[in-house]
Amino acid sequence: MQLSDAHTHATQQSYVRLLKREKIYATINCATPAEFTRNQAWVGHSRRLQLSAGIHPWQVDQVTWAEMAPILAQVPVIGEIGLDNVWTKTAPKLQQQIFTKQLAYAEQAHKPVIIHTKGMEQETLRILKTYFNTYLIHWYSSTEYIEDYLALGCYFSIGPSFATEESVHYLLNAVPLERVLLESDGMESLAWALNQELPLNDYPQIMDAGIQALSQAHHLAPDTIAAQLVTNLQRFWAGENEQ
Repeated sequence: MQLSDAHTHATQQSYVRLLKREKIYATINCATPAEFTRNQAWVGHSRRLQLSAGIHPWQVDQVTWAEMAPILAQVPVIGEIGLDNVWTKTAPKLQQQIFTKQLAYAEQAHKPVIIHTKGMEQETLRILKTYFNTYLIHWYSSTEYIEDYLALGCYFSIGPSFATEESVHYLLNAVPLERVLLESDGMESLAWALNQELPLNDYPQIMDAGIQALSQAHHLAPDTIAAQLVTNLQRFWAGENEQ
């Protein structure tokens, strides 16, 4: 079965090797210049693995636009970027300034964008409406504004907490199949979401569990779901939506 991971973080080369070995389609995040340099070397010329880059709302006071701008020019996907008033204490005004600057760049460069929003879902939506971009809302954990995001042509990636977090589980049924994606957010996030240490070799099985959950929600064969997820991810990478 073909696996895909719409948004992940690579902290070890062995993880990227696993993605390559299993022929997984994945978007690997780069939040700093050093992370970009490292991930670029690990990924090499793989066409199944794409790099994204952006200044995360948690790091707006640590990573500068001047540092990241040359990197944004080298990646096909911008993000993850966004707004957060739950998991970070960084200044909301600075978050918004950096967020909108990156959205404007993405619009000018015609690059799709991965969005992080936590506790700021309504404000994030308001801002996204002012830019013409293709968006992936990653690990969305609210049952509000979903229809409004869908009306913008957004994709949603379901986070690894779908089995334990009701608001994330809700997306299994709430998001149309042509807009849904699965993500791990990296091995550390998988361990956090599942509340257990995980060996690297468990990764394919965990991603398959998301396919099985979508299969049950949509009453379609797992292979059909897996193929649709790959198609959706490729469409997102290409900047395609149904807006």
